[in-house]
Amino acid sequence: MTKPRRKMNAIRWGLLVAATPLSQVTAGTVEAQEVPRISLAAPVAVFEDGLGSMRGVRELADGRVLIADGLGASLITWTPGAGADTLTNVGQGPEEYLAPDGLFPLPDDATLLVDLGNARLTRVGTALDFGETWPIAQGGMGAGMTMLIPVGTDGEGRIYYQERLGGMMGTSDSAAIARFDPASGETAEIGRVRLAEQKRQESGDANNRSVNIRPVPFSAQDAWGVASDGRVAVARADGYRLEWIGFDGDIVAGDAVSYEPARVRRGDQEEWLAALGGGLRVEVTSDGGAPRMSMSRAPAGAGDADPGDFDWPDAKPPFPANAVRIDPHGRAWVRRHVRAGEAHRFDVFDAGGLRIAQIELPEDRSLVAFGEDSLYLTRSDEYDFAWLEKYAAPALPR
Repeated sequence: MTKPRRKMNAIRWGLLVAATPLSQVTAGTVEAQEVPRISLAAPVAVFEDGLGSMRGVRELADGRVLIADGLGASLITWTPGAGADTLTNVGQGPEEYLAPDGLFPLPDDATLLVDLGNARLTRVGTALDFGETWPIAQGGMGAGMTMLIPVGTDGEGRIYYQERLGGMMGTSDSAAIARFDPASGETAEIGRVRLAEQKRQESGDANNRSVNIRPVPFSAQDAWGVASDGRVAVARADGYRLEWIGFDGDIVAGDAVSYEPARVRRGDQEEWLAALGGGLRVEVTSDGGAPRMSMSRAPAGAGDADPGDFDWPDAKPPFPANAVRIDPHGRAWVRRHVRAGEAHRFDVFDAGGLRIAQIELPEDRSLVAFGEDSLYLTRSDEYDFAWLEKYAAPALPR
């Protein structure tokens, strides 16, 4: 039995609230299980240049690597060991890009490019030809506007994204995981996730009102990712565990994983403030009488904010925002919260929600993408340039 669906126009559509999952299966116990702890060896290749940012990285079947430098407005193709080229078709035309962001796999080894500067999604073929596009802003410019910002795609090219319940400017504590099929124009809600807590402050009167929405530091939130077969892995913050939502709505839920929370100290506060930001900024201008939308990423950092401006918890939740990534073998990697300055660490879960390994990255590295048998990590230098490194994937239980 499947959830009800509603066919919607592939260009302009709103979120469909569908039924909740129909059944649930519980996996075995994980708390007491000892799992291997694995560290990565040295990188097998390093990209030759530092970039202003590295919003998207994607390995193609022939070994080429696409890199999106949003700050430098560059879409780069890198062949490890053989150099790199930059696509020069920058602009607002139908076969151009303006501000590349995320990169996601599509059928036939094509790539879904998130082009914030042109506020659209674009299909890029293996020959780096530009094809079909979809606007990011769906449903008009009013309160019902939906932002189609992908979290992942599946093997059929369906796009999975997250929508805050109550609207973009709301302070709802939950969001819908939605699936959009560009081929059919259908959209369906497939699950719900908990969001980080926010505080909303309003001032002024009806004629001049100011709204300030500020996040609550280290508040617990769920995180999720998408496998190529359409399963969605959700890391639950309450009673830390991993759930898989199948394409048909069935749930496979692992048991709670015990952990020792990382305490919040001054260094953790400063690290959180330094990472604050990165949200979307939307600008609408008039182009010959027709409105034109463009988007950009807000810079990280909290400006003049002081740790004393926030209320801090005693300890961090089990994982940060956007903590889940799915590898090519359908395993979920969940980045754990650690003390400020410590190396990133991931719990790896199998298709039954069972934790099977812990992976520790090299110091000062962040995971940005998986290849077929590889990992792509970034590091930042003292000038905030991002450097890309390719590593061999560790051997893990299948």
